[in-house]
Amino acid sequence: MYKSILVAIDDSDTSRCALAEALHIAKCSNAKLYIAHVADETLMGMHGRTFSTSLNIDNAMAAIADAGRQLLAEALTGAEGVNAETILLEARNRRVSEILVDKAKVLGVDLIVIGRHGKRGLATLILGSVAEQVAKMAEASVLLVRKH
Repeated sequence: MYKSILVAIDDSDTSRCALAEALHIAKCSNAKLYIAHVADETLMGMHGRTFSTSLNIDNAMAAIADAGRQLLAEALTGAEGVNAETILLEARNRRVSEILVDKAKVLGVDLIVIGRHGKRGLATLILGSVAEQVAKMAEASVLLVRKH
């Protein structure tokens, strides 16, 4: 039985599947659910809102963080009946996988749920997906969710 779960989300279809799976597991286990999003400055334009502000990095990061807050708010609306909390993290020139694994350690979660493929493009080919990196580095169990 899981007591504490971290689900990592972005705005991909696979991420929505991971969130649905994490919500189901949290309900069945009566576990605390942390819904996390990493605002990553390397993805200028991922949310379709930052290209116009990319000349000013502070404005671009603010737009990325705002998009992340919106994503988390939408995720939380579907978490009715679950003890859920949202967490917005910032990459700040660190790998998303490292940030997620570090936060999972701090929170002491039993399970990390993450979509198998998100929105990473060329970086995935060079470094491997965020999900693969999390699975390799995490101390907690990791559930990789496919799009379904």
